[in-house]
Amino acid sequence: MHLRPDLSVKIVVDVDPQKGRINARNSMIYDVIRDSLILAQTEPPIKSSMINKEIMLTYVVMENERTMRYGFPAIITELREEHEVAPERFVHAIVVSTKGEPKPYDIRMCYRVGPSSKSGLDASIRGVKINVIDLSIGGMRFSYEQNLLLDPQTVVEIRLGFGRAVHRVSARIIRTWEAENPRLGTILSCAAAEFQNVSTKTEQALSRKILDIERESPFS
Repeated sequence: MHLRPDLSVKIVVDVDPQKGRINARNSMIYDVIRDSLILAQTEPPIKSSMINKEIMLTYVVMENERTMRYGFPAIITELREEHEVAPERFVHAIVVSTKGEPKPYDIRMCYRVGPSSKSGLDASIRGVKINVIDLSIGGMRFSYEQNLLLDPQTVVEIRLGFGRAVHRVSARIIRTWEAENPRLGTILSCAAAEFQNVSTKTEQALSRKILDIERESPFS
């Protein structure tokens, strides 16, 4: 495993493939003790009712100049109100027991849709318009102008405009690449982003918009 203290991880609490929803919370490894991991408490917090519940832990590493996400099952065994991370410094922590070997894991929503020009969806980063390739509740892929500098692992604010509202979403750039636009014969700069700490209100709005795009007729 690539597990080590200070590694950022996501705790996947629940996945609903039918509705295309995933409940993933950001955390960090405080310590690795044989088959147990001590993790930072999440926001919203993991509750005592989830003790003995199986979750998925995922993390990102670089392999052969590519960003790869791995995941493995674990059981929540303990919640600590006072875990000492440094002399006289105590934090809330989660203790989990690992139950499997890491395998490649796609944390993006299992269902993605590709909006059209008629979808009524606008997106921008730092005031620069981006073109959405596909969208899910967990993230999106998009193309962008070359003067917009985006580096993997950086966090940006994406503004998504639809339904007479603008939704500001924090997102981590997972990877960037270049692709050819066969229609124009030009090179496109593209990126994949993973949404972070999406509010319930925004998640619900995204879910409705994704359903609307899914229902669009290509002949309308």
